[in-house]
Formats: sequence, structure tokens, C-alpha cells
Amino acid sequence: MEPTPVPYSDFGPIPPVESAVHSATGEWIYFWVFVALAVGGIIFAIIYGRKTKSFLPLMCMVGGALTIIIEPLIDSHLQVWWPIHNQPDIFTVWGRNMPFMILFVVLVYFGVGTLLRLWVLNKYDVKAPLWQIYIVEVLMAYALEIPAINMGLWHYYGQQGLRFFGYPMWWPMVGGACGCLAGTVLYKMTPYLKGWKQLLAGIIVPMCVAAVYWGVSWPMFFVINLEPATWIVYLAAAFSAGLAVMTVWLSTILSGKYDYQRKLKFGKEIDKEVAPQIAV
Repeated sequence: MEPTPVPYSDFGPIPPVESAVHSATGEWIYFWVFVALAVGGIIFAIIYGRKTKSFLPLMCMVGGALTIIIEPLIDSHLQVWWPIHNQPDIFTVWGRNMPFMILFVVLVYFGVGTLLRLWVLNKYDVKAPLWQIYIVEVLMAYALEIPAINMGLWHYYGQQGLRFFGYPMWWPMVGGACGCLAGTVLYKMTPYLKGWKQLLAGIIVPMCVAAVYWGVSWPMFFVINLEPATWIVYLAAAFSAGLAVMTVWLSTILSGKYDYQRKLKFGKEIDKEVAPQIAV
């Protein structure tokens, strides 16, 4: 018995497959902006690595570049579409053609984002301003993505919840949590990543990015592909944003910042709470 083919129209919402970018000039300007940011991150990683005699900073950038492999899967699940560009594609998979530009985008978002957390934690330890960096990164995502969306460089289609000039407001909150978790994990793993084991950092970064996107965005992964009532999408988007904030909070606990701040606030009361636990 021959299987019955399933029409493509049964899968919704259908992406704008015929779209093209609005401005070739704008696309190339955007491309070179991210090239400059990525190259700046690589130069800093090399300088910082030589200063600390470690390959970890450079591995942050390598890990950021490797996230391009999981980008199409994230985009297909969360309904991001890449139209026809004026630059070559790196590859096409999961129905998504990845333009050359996206390599430098992920280098900045996940490579530089992770490296920045690692540098700050190494420099300031428990005093590292993780929350402040997270807020700045979310705001920078708005500044960088809104022009790209309005130039048609990529599309967030379907029901994405609240939008700000076309940009779903829950997205940058999830993206910002990726570098926070990855940087914190590498910071805590640094004593164990010696010699050739430093190369593992290049794998840990995409693992953390995948963990955040699937561990935080699962409400939207499910709801966004159901085409439910608008209020359900808004609720799921808020839930995913809340899980992203929780990820940053968990990172502050992992780094030791949370306990440090509690001790500053409550002083001896914390010691009294901890003492009986230690005695047991």
C-alpha cells in the first residue's frame, strides 16, 4: 500500500519562501558590521589568551562559530526564515539556507558573549556584573536585529508574541542567557581544562547554547507550531523569557555571586544558616 503524501500546506504557518532582502547595500553594510565585531572579538581572544597563557579565550570563539551547526534547527523549530541573499550560503539544511553573514553573527552572539563572561568572571570573580551584562546584551540585540528585520535580512514569522518593531521581545532574553551560561560553565571548569583539554571548551559552548535554547524555549517550541489563540502564545513567550532570566540567576549561583551578595546583605545570619548544615 502506497503511503499517502502529506501536502506541505498542512504544516503551518508557511514561511515566506519567496522573500528576498530589501536592500543589497544594507545587507553588505550589515555583513561588514558583524565582520568587524567578530574580528575584534577574535583579536581580543588572542591577546587575552596570550596574557593568561590559555587557549580558552580562543576556544570561546571557536565554540561560537560551531553554533552555526545548530542554528538551522533552532530556526526551523522557532520559525525564523532566511530569504534569498546577495551573498553565498554556507550550507542549506532543515529547509534553511545559512548565508555567509550568519557565521559572523553567531561569532558575536555566542563567541564574544561567552568570552565576555569568562573575562569578567576571571577579573571580578563573585563581583562580576552578570546581570548588568545580560541587560546590555539584550538591549544590543534590539539595536542590531531591528534594522536587520526591517531590511528583510531574516524573518520571525508566525505567532511570536509581543513584538518591538517586528522583533519578538522574548528572543533576545533567551539569546543573552546562552553566553551567560556558557561563560559561567567555562569559568568553573577552567581548573579542570588543562593542556589539550582546553580544546573541549570549543564543544562546551555550543552544548550550552543548545541547552539554553531547548531548555528555555520549549514552551515556544511547542506552542508556536500549534497556531493557538494569541493569548496562549503571549503566555508561552512570557514563560520562556522567565526561564531565560532564571538561567541567568542560576549562573550567578554557579559562579558564587549569589551567595556573595546574600552575605553582603544579611551578614552573620547567613553564617548561622550554613553552620548547622556543615555540622551535620
